[in-house]
Amino acid sequence: MNLAALWKLPVLFCCENNLYAMGTALVRSESETDICLKAAAFEIPAWPVDGMDVLAVEDATQRAATAVRAGGGPHFLEYRTYRFRAHSMYDPELYRDKHEVEEWKARGPLHTFSARLKAEGKLTEEEFLALDREALAEVDRAVAFAEAGSWEPVEDLARDLYTTEPEGT
Repeated sequence: MNLAALWKLPVLFCCENNLYAMGTALVRSESETDICLKAAAFEIPAWPVDGMDVLAVEDATQRAATAVRAGGGPHFLEYRTYRFRAHSMYDPELYRDKHEVEEWKARGPLHTFSARLKAEGKLTEEEFLALDREALAEVDRAVAFAEAGSWEPVEDLARDLYTTEPEGT
């Protein structure tokens, strides 16, 4: 961020702040939990966004991207959101209670946005269910494609990782 600010690079930094590291609450690991203040220390525009609101995310991202593209230098967005599931399959989630998770699920972006569209008459329940089935089918196809693929040969894992000096230097 420092170099991007110094050189006025056209970069949009996006932070998905789900309030937890792997298993530690942000409030337990950081003396300053406002990530935007940390980014602002580099003297770049930085603002928080309700990451649970689809339209707020779209609006803020469009505004920031437009500013960056117009030569406004780097910008930073902190999407304040929540992770509904464990960090990994080995995470027993002993660091937060189930009630907290359920409270955040009530604000889930897909549910709140689809409810808003339904209330505005822009989406019916049948259309929502059809979109849901279509999305699940797409995920199933992607998983099947990945599982049918071949493994990368071990000898190729470090390919393009290192460079060598040109001969004669």
